Amino acid sequence: MAKRKQPPVEEGSPAWMATFSDLMNLLLCFFVLLFASSTMDEGKIQKIAASFEHTSFSVLDQGSVSLIVGDMMNGGVTQLSNTDTMLEAGKNIEGDSGDDVSSASPTDAQYLSDYELQKEYEKRGEEQSEEMYEEIVQMAESYKIDDDFVIDYNTQYVELDLNGSILFESGSATVREDSKLFLQKIASILVKYKNCIIEIEGHTDNVPISTARYPDNRALSAERARNVYEYLITQEYFIDSNIKIAGYGESRPIASNATEEGRLRNRRVTIKIYNQQNSSY
Repeated sequence: MAKRKQPPVEEGSPAWMATFSDLMNLLLCFFVLLFASSTMDEGKIQKIAASFEHTSFSVLDQGSVSLIVGDMMNGGVTQLSNTDTMLEAGKNIEGDSGDDVSSASPTDAQYLSDYELQKEYEKRGEEQSEEMYEEIVQMAESYKIDDDFVIDYNTQYVELDLNGSILFESGSATVREDSKLFLQKIASILVKYKNCIIEIEGHTDNVPISTARYPDNRALSAERARNVYEYLITQEYFIDSNIKIAGYGESRPIASNATEEGRLRNRRVTIKIYNQQNSSY
């Protein structure tokens, strides 16, 4: 009897080895994912966790603001529906690359650093102060008192420096009669900003004073600030809780006390009008 012909031997690896290789590849991918997750920094983990929170915003430990507001996009990522109103502070902020936040990726649009928020806050404050500054200059020119005081502004307030020698006699805190018309016009300007915080500060030079009524320069400066305040509120209606008064004596000079000109500049009453952003409680 003829022997049964044996089937030819298949070339290559056995079939079970292909299945085993697939299993090894899957296990390798699995452990790579585990390793990648274990080395993720805390900031990224917080951002991922924040994206699953409720539809509100929260301040994370590192100071980033998570805005989970808007329409759901592919992959469960949340994108702001209106980046122009992003906390009122993220509007038109540009990143390091020069691109606007509204055109950035969803993750970039959801998080603003403390630095970006602070810069936007200062920018808005300076814009408000500059607007107030221009208004006050125009009013002062119309009242013809623009040469009688020095005006400046910063990100927090507009500052008016009134010459102390115009307002008071030397060593006195009583408002001079011939300066009251000037203060009436100042009151007409200030009342426009009665809803803002207004600080009235008294300052002196470093020439010592010691009288029965004013034991030192600080007492004199405080009384001068108070008398200016009391006169202003008799001229216009102000919100009393918005007005602060203080006397600093010689502690905050703006010029050298070594010259008469410098001492004259230091004898002043400063009025600070805070912008709306810095007047909120």
